[in-house]
Amino acid sequence: MEFKYILGVDISKQWFHFCLTDHQMNPIREGQVTNHPDKIFDFISQLRKQLKLQQLNELILCMEHTGVYIQHLVRCWLSKGGRLSVIPATKVTEHLAGKQGWQEKDDSMDARRLAEYGIRYKDKLQAWQLKSEVLEKLQRFHRQRERLIKAINLLSVPVKESIEFDTAHIAAQLQANQADSVRALKSDLKKIETALSQVIDQEPYLRQLFDLIHSVEGVGPVIAREIIISTQAFTKFSPSEAKRYARYAGAVPLKWTSGSSVKKRTKTPKRANLKIKSLLTLGALSLIPTKLELGVYYHRKRGQGKPHLSVINAMRNKIILRIFAVVRNQVMYQKNINLCLDNP
Repeated sequence: MEFKYILGVDISKQWFHFCLTDHQMNPIREGQVTNHPDKIFDFISQLRKQLKLQQLNELILCMEHTGVYIQHLVRCWLSKGGRLSVIPATKVTEHLAGKQGWQEKDDSMDARRLAEYGIRYKDKLQAWQLKSEVLEKLQRFHRQRERLIKAINLLSVPVKESIEFDTAHIAAQLQANQADSVRALKSDLKKIETALSQVIDQEPYLRQLFDLIHSVEGVGPVIAREIIISTQAFTKFSPSEAKRYARYAGAVPLKWTSGSSVKKRTKTPKRANLKIKSLLTLGALSLIPTKLELGVYYHRKRGQGKPHLSVINAMRNKIILRIFAVVRNQVMYQKNINLCLDNP
């Protein structure tokens, strides 16, 4: 990316710290702004006047992703025609501080470091784009569903353990104490499931994507939604980038070679999407007791002496390849057609 000025921003719930520099790392201005749309628009106007910018895209904003806290700044900035890049915190640390990390840290320093990263690694900056409203809603509802399930388990698991180990009187009392709360949470969970279906149904393209992905064996509604969210409806990862997504999901073992020493890493890469990897693992495990293609594949590979986790990882990778294939070809997955999997 080419730019005249760069704005490093470290953002939190109530405010954000910023560091404005030119492309030669000369500091121009530093400070703090309240994280509210009115204050942000005032701040943008001040920047344009101070730098005498005809267009805001002469200035690029670099920031870390801090969840929902970035929404005000992102929307205000893009609405004024600005460019921004969202950078993972791990990249800034690794590139600027190395493996030892930072010995000192505060919000002002983080803003300066983001500005420095943007200047030194401007060829690595990628323009950030807002998700569509329907994708944003799908993600928010899907995450809300996860929190409800965690809340139900948080209440239910201790009671189940009490039934097993405590006296019947204590266990019954514990169960009665939270019965209304659990019932209400389960009712809300059903509402969220209905709302998720409605979000997908209201957008024909999402409905088509969901049906295609769901047709792949081992892929349930939860995995299908997570694939749509993580690929941003196959705009962040195109249907022809299955291998790239497999690396993103931690389903591809990484090789390490040095001279005559050759190793294959079996650990998950640090930047893998552990959420999708975990879901794909559950999908693969659900196929083991079946006679479907990947179920047969699992038992054949185990019979050849392959480790359990190695075969599960291969199954995860195959599920990803099939998901991307059905989306690319716009054809529902046909079970038990690919008989070559049954051959040695």
